[in-house]
Amino acid sequence: MSIKNLKPTNNSGFIQGYFNPKNPEKYIGPIPIIYRSSWERKFCIYCERTPDIEAWSSESVKVKYFNPSDNKYHTYYPDYLVRLKSGKTFLVEVKPKSQLKKPNLPKRKTPKTIKSFKWAYNAWMLNMLKKEAAEQFCKSRNWKYLLVTEDFFKNTAIS
Repeated sequence: MSIKNLKPTNNSGFIQGYFNPKNPEKYIGPIPIIYRSSWERKFCIYCERTPDIEAWSSESVKVKYFNPSDNKYHTYYPDYLVRLKSGKTFLVEVKPKSQLKKPNLPKRKTPKTIKSFKWAYNAWMLNMLKKEAAEQFCKSRNWKYLLVTEDFFKNTAIS
């Protein structure tokens, strides 16, 4: 099943939708262009507006990774592939910083804090497995893997 079959939804807790490019000649990926958060939407705009970006695509690359918690291989679809005019290529994942740090055990161990900790730990672990697989994938192609967090958008004038 293609990742593009997972349509945007209103009940995810994130702003989701379809991105209509103003510079369709720069977009080289599968249609539709789906953003699954407001930061992903901003990154689409960034790709459109940045003159150094020659071409970009959304959810167009498949990376296999192994998850030891279920002892299975899975497919990871990084958010973007970006090719610069300089020839450099980046595989880009847009994530909140909080999901890239190992969470601390809660001081108060209530059912709610334990549940929240388990969710955060699993999200962090899964993100680290995907990151490691993507870095290996990129290394074999002479690409770079880039994690884009909210800090990127603080330093970039995108609305």
